Amino acid sequence: MKVLIVAATYFEIKPLLLSFGQTDDEEFSMKTFQYHQLSLDVLITGVGLMQTAYFMGKAFVNTTYDLALNFGIAGSFNKNISIGEVVNVTEEQIADLGAEDKEGFLDVIELKLLNPNRFPYNSGKLINKTPDWAQEIPNLRATVKGISVNTVHGNQYSIDKIIQKYQPDLESMEGAAFLYACLIEHIPCLQIRAISNYIENRNKGTWNIPLAIENLNETAMKIIHHISGNVHL
Repeated sequence: MKVLIVAATYFEIKPLLLSFGQTDDEEFSMKTFQYHQLSLDVLITGVGLMQTAYFMGKAFVNTTYDLALNFGIAGSFNKNISIGEVVNVTEEQIADLGAEDKEGFLDVIELKLLNPNRFPYNSGKLINKTPDWAQEIPNLRATVKGISVNTVHGNQYSIDKIIQKYQPDLESMEGAAFLYACLIEHIPCLQIRAISNYIENRNKGTWNIPLAIENLNETAMKIIHHISGNVHL
């Protein structure tokens, strides 16, 4: 079974990669590992939608994958999700692609530059159907709604605006690019993220990145181990 693992940065999945024997932290890199019956390609794309889209497209040209997994950390708008909690992001929108007028921000759907129901969109959203087997992974919140942005929110005024417009649970800088590429190519996928901070007036003193990375990598290893024992998922 051929699996693509995607992360924006080395440090987000460093514990996982160390378990495979990878010690370098090279960005824009692809490494291949064997784990039981799985062939794992690990792609470090760099931060952002543009890099993620390019390097995933390049990977898909060269290889046919049975499954793609995106592992990363994220900030949460939803205070009902705990810091360090690991979630399955099943819905994505790009929340800063569009234009402004005197009333505020207009996204590409409101500008009529994107058909909201043209594949792979569904009412303007990228929606991933979670595989049944993923429900067997312990301590994984079933479904959350994400937005992807080029500039993460750290100002209460803009935070209030984005919550009013999209009602997201969390935000990242890569999720929509990952999901778009997988949906277009009909590749089963999961976007798994651990919450490192709440999205509020920017205050890094309240963040807990080490806890998020620890929990993310524990879940990543559980997922990979589960898949390795069920290669015909």
